[in-house]
Amino acid sequence: MLTRLSRIAVTLTMFLAPASVRSADQPAPKPKAEPPGGNQFGINQAGITSPEMRDAITRMNEAGIVEGRKGSLTFFRWATDAKPPLLAHLGLWGPKITNDVFALVSALPDLEHVSVYETNIDDKGLAALAGLKKLRTFSVLPITRYEKAGFGPPQWSYPFMAQRADRPRITGKVLADLAPIKTLESLDLLDARIASSDLAALSAWPKLSSLSLPNAIDAETVKHLQACPKLATLTLGYREITAAELEVLADWKSLRKLTVVHAKLSDEALQAFSKLGTLEELYLMDCHLKDDRLQHLRGSAKLSYLALQRNEIDGPGIEHLAKLKLKKLGLEFNNISDKTLPHLTQLTTVENLALSYCRGVTDMGIQSGTLQKMTNLKQLGLRGMKQVTDASLDDLVKFGHLEHITIRETKISPDGVEKMKKAMPKTVVFK
Repeated sequence: MLTRLSRIAVTLTMFLAPASVRSADQPAPKPKAEPPGGNQFGINQAGITSPEMRDAITRMNEAGIVEGRKGSLTFFRWATDAKPPLLAHLGLWGPKITNDVFALVSALPDLEHVSVYETNIDDKGLAALAGLKKLRTFSVLPITRYEKAGFGPPQWSYPFMAQRADRPRITGKVLADLAPIKTLESLDLLDARIASSDLAALSAWPKLSSLSLPNAIDAETVKHLQACPKLATLTLGYREITAAELEVLADWKSLRKLTVVHAKLSDEALQAFSKLGTLEELYLMDCHLKDDRLQHLRGSAKLSYLALQRNEIDGPGIEHLAKLKLKKLGLEFNNISDKTLPHLTQLTTVENLALSYCRGVTDMGIQSGTLQKMTNLKQLGLRGMKQVTDASLDDLVKFGHLEHITIRETKISPDGVEKMKKAMPKTVVFK
């Protein structure tokens, strides 16, 4: 998936049984050991080096259990090139993550990435971050609840998690408290409460390159953004984004990548993207865009990558994108079908095309030869197409001009994958 919030494709491994299957007086089970050779995700026993670390990991894992669901939402990712493995990434979801639970990060000093999603942590609880001397990214994000009839949920989408209007909220005051952490490179604050004046603290992080903000963009915001020499990536969302805000962003000359997620965009706002003259990548995710509205979408001369994941695009509106001269286009979780595939052939400049989870594409669409005619393509994503099977193998091997093709979560068999690899020696076939 070509998204910010796209940014790394991973598999979350769950290790503990739901709390509902144990009585209250039973002790929590010990985390299960990994198989020989280890695993980058989950609970890696080889990396647990102290009783305090074991207690922290066990309690955090317990706090991520949702009654009636298998496993835990708590996410652990390890750097396995170190001996012993180092816990580098921690993700925490939901109301059981309190200040007391979060304080346990003090036993996890190697953390480089920490993400919290609609927890019960407040500004006071974040004081524990001060002990993480390697911290590179910190995220305070809303839970993704995207779901679409006939589609499986995308990775990290949890529509079963109830929304809570009265939960504690982290505010902009915490930025000053984080100032001593000079290693920060990315701050995602979409679920915080931030004022433009709070952003004066950004100058404390000379390495900061990416930022997500919930507040409306004004001249003061841009002034503080410009004070960060390496900051080039911005994410906005979960509200209406106006044309006026985008026009203010035109004054930020180092902006290279803009993500807008779960937002309302007027026709005027879509047109205003053309004012961002330095923009190279634009992500409009889950913004309820349909084909007819693509006629209003404008891009600057430097725009080469457009991602339109999780919208309602059927295909005819693709003609409006041809004028943008894109190199990369993401259409994951849209309504592209066998019938509308021919519209894609108008994209004569696109080299990287992501159609993953466009469930309307079947064997019939692959066998039509439409995509094979796009000989300008170098990368093609077909992940999640459940109706693409071994019946299309003779047509799939015609993609031998590609550098990379993704066929994960299709019905292509292991034998079929091997046939493709042998017939397409210059193509990486990712299954």
